[in-house]
Amino acid sequence: MPSANPAVAPNGDSYRWIILALAVSAFTMAFISRFAWPPLVPVVRPIMGINSTEAMAYMFAFYVGYVITQIPGGMLADRFGPRLVLGAALFLQAVGTFAMGSVENYQVGFAFRILCGLGAGCVYSSAFKALVSWFSPTQRGLAIGVMMTSPTLGVTIPNFLMPKLEALFGWQGAFKAIGVAIFAVMASLLILMRDAKAPPAAADRPSFAAGLKYVFRNRNILLISLAGFSNLWCQLGFGSVGNDYLVETFNVTSKEAGNVMALYGLVGLLMPAFAGYLCGAFPLRKRLCVIVAHILLAGVLIVYGGATTLRAAIVLAACVGLLIAFSNPLYTIITADNADPRWAGVAGGVGNCIYQFGSLLSPIVLGRVHDWRGDYGLTFYILAAGALIGIFVTLFTTNAPGLAPARAERAASKDG
Repeated sequence: MPSANPAVAPNGDSYRWIILALAVSAFTMAFISRFAWPPLVPVVRPIMGINSTEAMAYMFAFYVGYVITQIPGGMLADRFGPRLVLGAALFLQAVGTFAMGSVENYQVGFAFRILCGLGAGCVYSSAFKALVSWFSPTQRGLAIGVMMTSPTLGVTIPNFLMPKLEALFGWQGAFKAIGVAIFAVMASLLILMRDAKAPPAAADRPSFAAGLKYVFRNRNILLISLAGFSNLWCQLGFGSVGNDYLVETFNVTSKEAGNVMALYGLVGLLMPAFAGYLCGAFPLRKRLCVIVAHILLAGVLIVYGGATTLRAAIVLAACVGLLIAFSNPLYTIITADNADPRWAGVAGGVGNCIYQFGSLLSPIVLGRVHDWRGDYGLTFYILAAGALIGIFVTLFTTNAPGLAPARAERAASKDG
């Protein structure tokens, strides 16, 4: 039976799982292109004659491009369909990453990193648009949860792969190999990706401003995006200071601290899919899940900051990783519930743009506080305060209009 919503594919269309696989591949590549640089810094820095600040500026360059295209990428996906936008986004990343393999001038490399970011910034909102279009409200929780494993994969794979590629092909060959891989994903996506509904004809396309107006008038989307901001505030802040805190507090080696932080990142690999499954099974409990997860996260962060043994810190770091990973897809799923499918792309773009300011601001604030005090005494209270902000804004969201159709769909499936 066709979907009642013309912007959403029929519920029984099994092709949606191929769409999910393509969305996950594209989103993972966005993170691989971002984090391909850090593992090579120790090798490339002396070759290019740059200092650590200049090396880390390459990550900032990527982020500049990434933020710029978050909202435009979603607007384009709404107007022209996710397939073309994702294809173009992967093309920019592939060109920028491959070109890094020929860089000899620092400024040229900086420009290529911005180019990679411009492409990657379009991926989240376009993939989100595709999943909202292909998966019904009761199905998309799991789909979004699976897609949100991509950040973990996209951080882990480069750290594992890039040193090995560098040993085989040199650092420039390593970049070229990743560029070729992104080209391959782009080709697969353009061949296999379908839009759930043909994009409107030029004469029927509403203005870009209409989508922005819709999203910025939607109180629930803006509030849950602030909750997502608070989660990334905790995630990036904890990840940024974690290694140095462990070395400074417990007198461990950098390698030992790295192992603890690797556990923090990997322990939550399956949690987004689990959270997405719960959202499909219990559609009215998403807000409660966010609130409970943030309460627990705030408490664990404060206890972590007061840990007196390395063993306790390891266990607590794993708990932080689990709670952050569990929360990650919830904001996206609640946004999907509240977004008109016609404007899902721009809703995802606005949401992720707000999230990313948590990534930007938290490390800066924590670094300044550490420099001011000379220790990490306040650090984890500041992170916990961010988690509490997420609770506050979530309390003021309301159940989405999309939940009524979701309940009807569940009832119909049971009757059937």
